[in-house]
Amino acid sequence: MSVYARFKRSPDGFRKLVELLETTPMSRRQKMIDIGMAEDPEYTRRALEMVMTFKDIVGLPEMELAEVCAKAPPRMLAYALNLADEPTQTRFLKCSKPRVAAEVKDYLGVKIGAAEVGGAQLKVVETARDLERQGFVRTKKISV
Repeated sequence: MSVYARFKRSPDGFRKLVELLETTPMSRRQKMIDIGMAEDPEYTRRALEMVMTFKDIVGLPEMELAEVCAKAPPRMLAYALNLADEPTQTRFLKCSKPRVAAEVKDYLGVKIGAAEVGGAQLKVVETARDLERQGFVRTKKISV
């Protein structure tokens, strides 16, 4: 039985695969992709086209980005933005409510490692995907 068989059997399996790929750290994600490409390259490519990344979040229209900023905890947003350039940080702050923006600014001063930044970015992607499911974010909508 193939690794992807369980995803293919379930009606919402494709979405689950995409969401699993989105929330898996890059080192493990690459192993999943390699296995998928060996089993079913077309299915894997389709899933990869739907995968949302933090870069996709940065490029969201302002209204959708504001939804993400409102839903994500301020500390998580700040950690995700920790290594981002100033224009990106400013854009997120501009799309945040004033109270949230103030909290994010406080946490931006905290020095953290790349692993924490990566983990926070995965959580922000997870938050955006949840908003996509609810219809608040239309970017990278998963089509079955």
